[in-house]
Amino acid sequence: MKRLWLILLCCFLPSFAQQLTILHTNDTHAQFEPTPATWVQKNPKPLIGGMTALEYFISREREKQQPILLLDAGDVMTGTPISKMVRDGVTGGGFMDMLNLIGYDAMTIGNHEFDEGQENLLSLMAAAQFDVLSANLYQNDRLMTRKPYAIYTVGGVRVGVIGLTLSRLFDDVAKKNLEGIRVQDPAIAAQTVIDEIDPQTDLIVLLTHQGVEEDLAFADRIHGADVIVGGHSHTRLQEPIRRNGLLVVQADSKTRYLGRLALTVQADTVVDYRYQLIPTWVDSVRNPNPRMQELVRQYKERIDEEYGKPLGKLKVDWRRSSQQESNIGNYLADVVRASVGVDFAVLNSGGIRKDLNKGVLRKLDIVEILPFSNNVVKFTCSGAELRTIVESNARAALRQEPGILQISGLSYAFQISKGGTVEIEWIKINGRALDVNKTYTGATVDFIIYGQAEKYFGFPVQTGEATGLLLSDLVMDYVQKHPNVRSKVDGRIRCTDLRKKK
Repeated sequence: MKRLWLILLCCFLPSFAQQLTILHTNDTHAQFEPTPATWVQKNPKPLIGGMTALEYFISREREKQQPILLLDAGDVMTGTPISKMVRDGVTGGGFMDMLNLIGYDAMTIGNHEFDEGQENLLSLMAAAQFDVLSANLYQNDRLMTRKPYAIYTVGGVRVGVIGLTLSRLFDDVAKKNLEGIRVQDPAIAAQTVIDEIDPQTDLIVLLTHQGVEEDLAFADRIHGADVIVGGHSHTRLQEPIRRNGLLVVQADSKTRYLGRLALTVQADTVVDYRYQLIPTWVDSVRNPNPRMQELVRQYKERIDEEYGKPLGKLKVDWRRSSQQESNIGNYLADVVRASVGVDFAVLNSGGIRKDLNKGVLRKLDIVEILPFSNNVVKFTCSGAELRTIVESNARAALRQEPGILQISGLSYAFQISKGGTVEIEWIKINGRALDVNKTYTGATVDFIIYGQAEKYFGFPVQTGEATGLLLSDLVMDYVQKHPNVRSKVDGRIRCTDLRKKK
C-alpha cells in the first residue's frame, strides 16, 4: 500500500526545474586567425576572433561546471586559405581539425559547405568528430547526412537537435556543385521530426542555416519546438527574438562572438532564460590551449609561405558595396574585361568578400577577397538583352536584393520615381550609346552563367565559353603585371531617386 501511494505521489509532483547552457557559433568561414574589430572607434583596432580565442572562451564556460551543448549553424567553409588546403585528402580538413579540438556536439550544413563540391563535403562530414545534421537535404533522394537529428542528455535534460539547410540553396551555390541535390521545405521537414521526437525529449532545438528573417517566418509555421539557433545572415543578435513561443538566436560570424543561452527547463517547457553574446577579444585570452596554438601556427606558416608574397601596392582603400558601384568592384570588373578582351564585364557583388586598406597587396589578400572557385566565362548577348541586364541591375539596387552587378565597359543612369518604379535614362557601351540590334561580348563568372543568370540578368544564358581562368588567379596575374593599383568610383552607375526630393 505504501508503495502505491509513493507511485501516485510521484505522478502528481511537479517536475524539477533543470538548467543547461547552449553555446553557439555560426558562419565561422574558416576564420582561424583573429581580425581587427573595424567597428571600434580607436586605432589600432583591437583583435577579435580566431580559433585560439574561440577555444579559450568556450573552455572558460566549460570550467564553470555547467551542463553545456555546443552547436554551430553552418558555413564553416570558405573565407580564408585554410579552407582551400588539403589535409589527408579533405579540402578544409585543417579547419575541421580545429573544430574537433574544440569539441562541438553538432553542426548543420550551410551553403558554403558545397563550395568544394559534394564529394569533398562528404569527406568533410566523415572527418567531423561530432554530429553533422540536416533533416531536409537530400542527395539523389537520400538524406545527405547520416542523421537528420540527434538527442543529447545535457544535465538531465533530453535535448533534441534538428539540423536544417536553407531552402534557397540553389540561389547561393554554383549549379555545378548541386547536381542530384534536393532541399525539402524546412518547415515540413522540421515538423515531421518534431512530432516524432517530442515524446522522447524535454527541449527541441532547431539548428538552421537560412537567415534571421527566414527563421522568423519559419517559426510561424511550426509548433512544438523551443529554440532556433541560426546562421547565414551573419546577424549579431544581442538578445534572442521571441517568435511563436520560440527563442531565435544568432551570433554574428567569423568567430568574433560566442552565443551563450542559459535555459531553465521544467515540464517540457522553457520557464526562464538568460542570454549573452560574448565577444572573443584576443587581449582577454589568458591561458590559451597549446594544442590549438600549434595547429594555428602550422597553418599560418603554410599560408604565409604560399600566400604571403607581395604582388603590388594598393594606393587607395578598397571598399565593397552590394547596392551601388564600388571602387573594388570597378577594379575587378575592369581586370576581367581587359584580360579576356570583351565589350563589357559584370561580377556579382556578393562574390567580393573583403574590404582592404591601402598598402602592400598580397596573394593572400586576393584569395580572401575572392575566396570562391569561380571561373571566368565569356558570352554574347544582343543589345536588347544587355538593356534587360541593366534594368535588372537597377531593380536590384532598388530592392536591395540580391545585390547589384559591378560593371566594366558599361555605364548607365536610371531614375527611381516617387512611386518606386525604375526608369532607365541612358545606357552606354565603352562611351557609345547602346545599339539594341547589335551583338556584344561579355564576361562574368560561371556561378552566374550556369544557374543564376535569370536572377542577375533577367534572362537565361543559353551558352557560355569557358576561359579556364580562375577569377582570383586572373586578378593576381594582372596585379603582378600592373603593381601600382588605383581604382575609384567614377559614375558608371548613376541613380536619381525622386523619392528623396521634396
